[in-house]
Amino acid sequence: MLRSTAHTVLRDVRPLLGRRYMADWKPAVQSGKVPVYDEALKFVAEDAATLGKRHEQIQRTTGDPKEKRAMLDALEIAREINIPSVRAQFAQGAYDMQKPVFRHLREQAWRRGGALEQLTERLQCMHVLPDVVPDFTPTVDLQVSFGEGEGIGDHGGSGGDILSGVFLEPEQTMDEPQICATPFHTDERMYTVMMVDPDAPHSDSFQTYVHWMVTNVPLSATKNTLPQSHTPALSYIPPHPQQGTPYHRYTTLLFEQCGSEVPAISREQTTLQEVLERYHLVLRGIHFWRARWTEKNKGVINKIYKEILHKEVPRYGQLPREDRLKDDLGVRHSKYY
Repeated sequence: MLRSTAHTVLRDVRPLLGRRYMADWKPAVQSGKVPVYDEALKFVAEDAATLGKRHEQIQRTTGDPKEKRAMLDALEIAREINIPSVRAQFAQGAYDMQKPVFRHLREQAWRRGGALEQLTERLQCMHVLPDVVPDFTPTVDLQVSFGEGEGIGDHGGSGGDILSGVFLEPEQTMDEPQICATPFHTDERMYTVMMVDPDAPHSDSFQTYVHWMVTNVPLSATKNTLPQSHTPALSYIPPHPQQGTPYHRYTTLLFEQCGSEVPAISREQTTLQEVLERYHLVLRGIHFWRARWTEKNKGVINKIYKEILHKEVPRYGQLPREDRLKDDLGVRHSKYY
């Protein structure tokens, strides 16, 4: 009896999902071993069949195309989200973002799995918000990586995806990073990527230095990387924290272009708010890491100044404390006469 039920479940689910879902998946428990598990599979299959019929009914209706598409996507997500083979395929990372259920699972994993919460916490704790941009909630998962590896986290690493807020050495960031920006919309939209240093020494604290800028980048849920042939509006300048300054927060910003194409801007003395208003840019994603000058990395920083910036290496420090008892000639008088 139980074995027959399990066979019925597989026969019901297979036509709904197609062989590409079932080919590599096998039930976690052999049929007939745990009756509750068999009944759960049966319930999921029956629910998917009911929602599948509703999906077919909506397809035959007329009405607003956008509303119809949204309803069909919602039904497809509800139909497939509880099917074990779908969950297994997502967990293995072998999924197609063209399918609504996988887009939904990917977004939920980012929003509820801890990655977005950790990013927001570090942005606030290290005052990237509001020093760089006002408080906001990212809607695009922006990942930045340097080189190859399993990733660079709080305890180091040789290369790969960078955990937000970690310290990197200038030698690790000599080449421009790889960007993976995952929006969750299916239509292709234009974006601008900008990497800035809000801690570059300036007399005006509201100005930032633009290290890199790539404009007019087409992105969607299925197209989430920068084309290799895409020419940057501002070529990449490696981070070079100056001696005598605190650590620098190198921030990568992803803007959606709501207007026309965005031209190159001034690399220095740029106020982000003016750029956003002038070119109708809307912030969608953010990432940052930190770097600081040390005796160990000063050789790399000096090389950047000499070979890339073609400038003398600066050195900063605190101004000497003013002695109020000295006159214009530098003579110190008694405070009593």
